[in-house]
Amino acid sequence: MVLRTAVFSSFLFLLVNCGQEPQPSNIGTLDLEEIDPSMLYNRHCVDCHGSKGDLGLMGASSLVTSSMSLTDRIEIITHGSKNGKMRPFGQEHYGGLSDAEIEAVAEYIETLRQ
Repeated sequence: MVLRTAVFSSFLFLLVNCGQEPQPSNIGTLDLEEIDPSMLYNRHCVDCHGSKGDLGLMGASSLVTSSMSLTDRIEIITHGSKNGKMRPFGQEHYGGLSDAEIEAVAEYIETLRQ
C-alpha cells in the first residue's frame, strides 16, 4: 500500500508539472547598480584576504599593497590564481559569481587601498 501511494504521488507530480516552462532566474542579469560588492567581498574573499585586504591567510596576497590592474583582478577572480592558491569564482569554472559580480568585487578591492 505504501509503495502504491508513493508511485501514485510521483505520477501525480509529473502529470501536474510536465510541460511547464522553467521559472526565470535573475542569475547573471543583475546590473552593477544592483550588486552590493562589500557583501560579495565579505562572503567570498574575507576569509583569506581579511576585511581590510591584508590578512594573507593561506598564502593570500595583500590587496592593500597590490598594484594589479582592474583587468588583472577580474582575470584572477574569474579563473583563479596561476599558482593555484586562489580558486576560480567565475561561473564558467562552477564558481558562484556572475561577470557583473566579479567586476563589482574587483572594483571594490580598489577601495581597500585607500
